[in-house]
Amino acid sequence: MRTVKKRLGAIVLGAVIVLAGCGDEKPDEVSGTGSMETGTYGTEVNAWTEHEQGGQGQSDQGQNTLTLGACETPWELTNAVDAYNARNGKYYVEIVDYGQEYQDYDTAQERLKLDLATSNGTDIIWLGDLVADELGYAGVLADLNTYLTPENREKYLTNILEYTQSGDALYEIAATFELGFIAGDSGKLGTETGWTIEEMLKTFRANNKDANALGSVGVNTAQELVLHAIEDFVDWDAGRADFCNQEFYDVLEFCRNESGWVKATQESVTSGTHLAVQSGISDLTDIQYINWLLGDGWVVKGWPCNQGTGVKVSFWNSFAVSAYSQCPEGAWDFLEYYMSLDWLEEYAALHPDLPQKTYASIHGLPLNRIAFEEMLEWSTVQQYYETGEPVPFYFGEGSIPNFYANSVEDVERIREIVTLADGRTLSNMSFVCQIIGEEISGYKTGVLTAEQTADKIQNRVQLYLDEQK
Repeated sequence: MRTVKKRLGAIVLGAVIVLAGCGDEKPDEVSGTGSMETGTYGTEVNAWTEHEQGGQGQSDQGQNTLTLGACETPWELTNAVDAYNARNGKYYVEIVDYGQEYQDYDTAQERLKLDLATSNGTDIIWLGDLVADELGYAGVLADLNTYLTPENREKYLTNILEYTQSGDALYEIAATFELGFIAGDSGKLGTETGWTIEEMLKTFRANNKDANALGSVGVNTAQELVLHAIEDFVDWDAGRADFCNQEFYDVLEFCRNESGWVKATQESVTSGTHLAVQSGISDLTDIQYINWLLGDGWVVKGWPCNQGTGVKVSFWNSFAVSAYSQCPEGAWDFLEYYMSLDWLEEYAALHPDLPQKTYASIHGLPLNRIAFEEMLEWSTVQQYYETGEPVPFYFGEGSIPNFYANSVEDVERIREIVTLADGRTLSNMSFVCQIIGEEISGYKTGVLTAEQTADKIQNRVQLYLDEQK
């Protein structure tokens, strides 16, 4: 992905046009001058009182006040803020809940983007469905690399940090991450990780299979394949798109007759209905699920692409810092706490019904290196009820069994897959993703040929890229 360019991009400007109006009209009553106070799960939410001056105010205890903007406030976020405020002596975080002022989620998002674009935004942003790249390109998000000194960077899994960047900039960060890839029988797919789109199609054709044999992807297989190989079609640094090529046509043809989303099962894999499956690691028992689903001898093939392994990273509940924050060091202090083992342990304690030291309540793998190793270690320790029965780490349903503590081999396989990660997943909410999805749907209904579909995507994506220069 390319480096940041300091301008207001089309996405952010769209919010300004919609919400700010034209000419000499007065701004609406929530433009940063109004006042609304409300409570959210015990956390004070001061939504519009001078939040554009985040980092300058002080709490009742004389702490520097930071604002955290969100379009919704999940309970884990409010608990994190409460825990941080209770233990921190220098900074105090207040949540600005745009969703409370604007009941429509899309409108709340546009308002948040407008405030960022006009330098009236909060210090910290809980991104939700917002696309960090697009806001970063518009110049409204800080590059978090500023705070990651060589010593500080070693606190985290460095390859994950590296491959979640946008060019040279890191616009978002999170406490946990997920890994996505394609997996299957190594006897049919080969034992090496990584393949190109051409190699994947050749393998499926050799087994007389089409997109229906790629399990658990859905009705948008072509879109998923393109998005996970987006660097094959878009040169972000040069600002150039290239969808009018045989590789893209072949992807469309491969997916022409897909029948819809079919979840892979042991039966579908064993019978050969599914040659490969979309898979991933989003919690510690996923490795056991893959073992159960695919049996011995499965291989991480990755999403097909021309460079790298095809093991893709995505963040879970990520944060960003405003480029206009007047207290960015305080914003980073909160993010460091949120990514720490201390907070993950406090979060796990909020779920007393689950085994505590296994961190079974946490979605994703910790970015913090110490927390990552701690979680892996404790995932191998089986815990028991007072009756002596083992406590499941995952409660199965249907034909899927309960999963218990990981084996040492399971843990080593997780480590191996983490080291394989060398790319990131393009957000489904991104503008480029929406363009691709819209035009591929026209192809699938028979309205457009492969060439016409490629041409339309090419023109729309290139126009978007040109607008970002």
